[in-house]
Amino acid sequence: MKRVFIASLLVAAIAAPAAWAADPTPADFKNAAKYCKAVRESKGVEAFGVAYGMNANKMNAFGKCVSKAANAKADAREDAEDAAEAKAAAACKKQKSEDAAKFSQTYKNLGQCVKAHKRGAD
Repeated sequence: MKRVFIASLLVAAIAAPAAWAADPTPADFKNAAKYCKAVRESKGVEAFGVAYGMNANKMNAFGKCVSKAANAKADAREDAEDAAEAKAAAACKKQKSEDAAKFSQTYKNLGQCVKAHKRGAD
């Protein structure tokens, strides 16, 4: 009984820190390859292969991870640009509705206003 208790404590002491360790996030790394390398090290090669899928030679999981992480970063960047453009368009429409004469003196059209607002936001 005593041996079983000691063995279970030993297993818990080894397994607990690994379970509490958080997986890396793509935002913590400058490029996708470094992120994927950290994920592979934290999960282990087998679990990493299962998570990202492997081809017949069991060698393509890293490439799939890099592609997925790079695409996710690009999508996030595009979403931020779309949000900035929508915000600028709303501001221009408001400005145009408040004083159309001043708006037409300052800008040729709505697109020029949106471009100016986006530059000002950057």
